[in-house]
This record gives sequence, C-alpha cells and structure tokens, in this order.
Amino acid sequence: MICLHNYQKNGDSIMKSLLDGPHDINPDQELHPRIAAFMEVAPLLKDLFPQDFTIGVSDREKLLLGVGSKTIPPLETGYILHQGDGMYEAVQYGKVQQTILPKEIFGFPVQANAIPISDEKGNVIGAVGVASSLEQYNNLFDIASKLSVAVEQVTATIQELAGSVTSFSETMHFISEQSNSVLESVQEIEKVAKMVREVSDHSQILGLNASIEAARAGDYGKGFSVVAQEIRKMAGNSKEHTETIRSTVLKIDGLISQLHKSVSKSNSESESQSAALEELAATMQEINHNANSLAEYAEKIIKSEI
Repeated sequence: MICLHNYQKNGDSIMKSLLDGPHDINPDQELHPRIAAFMEVAPLLKDLFPQDFTIGVSDREKLLLGVGSKTIPPLETGYILHQGDGMYEAVQYGKVQQTILPKEIFGFPVQANAIPISDEKGNVIGAVGVASSLEQYNNLFDIASKLSVAVEQVTATIQELAGSVTSFSETMHFISEQSNSVLESVQEIEKVAKMVREVSDHSQILGLNASIEAARAGDYGKGFSVVAQEIRKMAGNSKEHTETIRSTVLKIDGLISQLHKSVSKSNSESESQSAALEELAATMQEINHNANSLAEYAEKIIKSEI
C-alpha cells in the first residue's frame, strides 16, 4: 500500500532539521547486510534512469548515505529522520510513502518516495528514499494553463467576429434582395417611359397631320391649327422629358447593377470568411482541448497519479 502525504505544514520543522547539519555516525556501527547492499547499489542507480533524482539510505533513525543530483543537493550523512520527510514514515509505518515536500525546503517543490527496508523476519530496519524536482512539471502545468486561457480568449474573439461576419452577410443578403427589387422597379419605369415616348411620337405625327389639314382648310382651320401646334408642342416636351427619364433610368440601372455585383461579391466573401472563421474556431477549440489535456497530464504527474 502506498501512502501519499503532503507535508506543507511540516516544511519549517524539516528545514530546521536540515539546517541543524549532519550528526555524527559511529564508524564502528555494524550495518545489516540489506542496508549495506542498498548503500552499495544506490550510487549506481542514478546511471540507470534518465531522470534527475537524489537517493538516500537510512537506518531507523538517521541517514547513512546521501547521493545528490543536479538539481537537489544530497541530505547530509547523519541527518536525523524527521516527520514529513517520507523516510521517517516508511520506517514508522512499514509502508511505501509518497511525499510532496514544499518549495520552502529546496526552493522548488520536490516529490519524495520512500520504501522501508526489512530484515529476514520482516522487521523494519531502515529506508531508501528517492527525491526528484517537480519544478519542470509545475512550469509545464503553468504554461499549459496560460495557453488554455489564451486559447479561450482567442476562441471567444473568433466567435464574436464570426457572429459579426454572419450579421454582415445577412445584411448584404437583405441589401441584395432590395437592390433586385429596385432594379425591377427601374425596369418598369423604363417600360413606362418607352410607352410615353411612343405616345409622344404618335402625337407628333397626329399634330403634323392636323397642321396639314388645318392649312388646307384655310380660315376655317385656324382654330384647329392652334390646337395642332399645342399637340405637337406637348408631344415634343413629352419626348424630351421621356429622354431625360430614360437617360436617368439607364444610369440608375447601371449603378444598381454594379451595386448588385458588389453586394453579391461581398456576400460571397463574407460567407467564405464565416466558413473560415468557423473552421478556425473549431481548430482553436481542439488546441484548447489539447492544452487542457496537457495541464491535466502535468497535474497528474505532480500528484503521482500516473
């Protein structure tokens, strides 16, 4: 059975014990063969694993051997086992221990694992402890957490932008429909103007014929001649106005056609942008999922759950 402890509350007392310095070891002390075997093998274990860790071997009271690492200095020989260091608990309870030492001790959090050493009768006679730095895993967790927050912010911005693009696309679609309606109305105006022009042309012909007939009638046709002139005058004015209307309608028709093309192009581009933003948002969500998984993985490593 593995007992997991976090001895944050014992950090000060452990630190004090470390600062007390080494304690004398009786050179004539007879070591149990199993403890002696661990002391002989301990320095070699560091070459078997790529991880950077420190190893300690103790009897029931004090450290007999300390092998340091690149990041963690070794405990001094003679260090008295203290509650909270993991090896103390391994000796006292005879069970494998996993301990998180607070950063106040070494300047960074440390995971310490310890196993009891038993004699042939099963009596606990010492312990072996291994400690490794959690600083890199903590940094990994912090980076993953920051990445997750940043991705969430970017995703929110993308979604907001996608909403704006969608709204713009809907507006462009509405304008396109309205421009089509206006274009149809302009075409109707052009038809009416064409009809008015035809009527004015026909009226000019009638007025000309009436003038000819009035001239033939002499004095009897003078009154009719005045009416014929007014008809021709009105027909001429109508033709002039219809030409102006027709010219204006053609300009409007050209402008609306150009507007319709621009709106259609903008609508197509906005739809493409919207699709691209949706794809980008999906990608950012996938990145966010991976960042969260990375943070969870780092947290599991820190808690020694994997």
